[in-house]
Amino acid sequence: MGTPLSKTEHISIALIALILLTTFVIFLPIFDVIIIGISLAVVVMPLKIWLSRSMGDSMAALLTTIVVGVFIFASLGFGIYIIYQNIDYLSEIILIIVDAVKSIQFPGFSIEEPSSSVDVTGFVQAQLQFFETNFFGFVQSFAGLIFKVIILFLTLFMFTYRGDYIWSELLSGIPDALSSFIRRLSEIGVNTLYSIYIVHIATAVITFLLAIPFFYFLGYGHIAFWALVVAIFQLIPIIGPTLIMIFLGFYALSLGDYRAAALIAIIGYPVVCAVPDLFFRPWLMGERAGIHPAIMWIGFFGGIWLLGLVGFIVGPLVLALLVAGGAEFLVIMKAARKRGWLGDERPDKPDGPAPPTASGQERAPEN
Repeated sequence: MGTPLSKTEHISIALIALILLTTFVIFLPIFDVIIIGISLAVVVMPLKIWLSRSMGDSMAALLTTIVVGVFIFASLGFGIYIIYQNIDYLSEIILIIVDAVKSIQFPGFSIEEPSSSVDVTGFVQAQLQFFETNFFGFVQSFAGLIFKVIILFLTLFMFTYRGDYIWSELLSGIPDALSSFIRRLSEIGVNTLYSIYIVHIATAVITFLLAIPFFYFLGYGHIAFWALVVAIFQLIPIIGPTLIMIFLGFYALSLGDYRAAALIAIIGYPVVCAVPDLFFRPWLMGERAGIHPAIMWIGFFGGIWLLGLVGFIVGPLVLALLVAGGAEFLVIMKAARKRGWLGDERPDKPDGPAPPTASGQERAPEN
């Protein structure tokens, strides 16, 4: 039997808890960035381990961080470039849809237009004045974004470099009775993070590849633009790509192109949106995460609603750990019931004669 903690050890634990609480309160405004950095480090840890076979741990962690950074900035740059190249085309589509809606007479509904160029000039001047008034706020927000990006990659590097060591040290201090359950939680957490990052990226890539031939046969041109937009919106489960197809459907109807509208309804949504979202994503998630995709979707939407962008990661992770904890609780309760701890099993009757009653006489045997 282990010895109880000493008074000094109790004080040390209390001080550690106070330090952790203080750190959490101070760094709460950037806690979302830290969570994203840690979760990314967990996902890319296999790459760091593979690189560390031929180089030092610090260099492997640095190279892994650079690879992740290049991938993120290259993806963002490519997306911004494609959207910028097609911004006039997108504006033209929106104007066509607006003109089509204005041509339909809805009772009590009207769209007001500027009566002259003076109104347009006044609108532009108002926007410029708004920008000048809030210039310092924009600068502060941009500076805050730069700091968050730096913190993100520093967190990613540190936990990629020492995260496995920190976790092994934590496991070494856990009692043997809890180690198997903690390892199970760790496995579920890693698999869930894998599903959040890798599966979503894989689903977006599949959507991009399926969208290219569809938009080629649709005949509207700008194939890379539409395929990229649908792939980006595929990162939002179920809702995202469907919105793009609805938008394109309105555009086709505004042009009177019923062939394109039919293609969007019959092929576009089922193949480009539904197949990746309802087949590939649940299959890939189920293979790795081991929990039902519906639970993951609850985590996605509930987490984003309650916590913002970081809820996209925290929501599914918390629900996955909750499911694992519930399963472990059932195992504990069943084991306790078998041992008779819950009072469901009575101890066997003792052999031999019945014990004497309060009056000193033996109790008559039951027939």
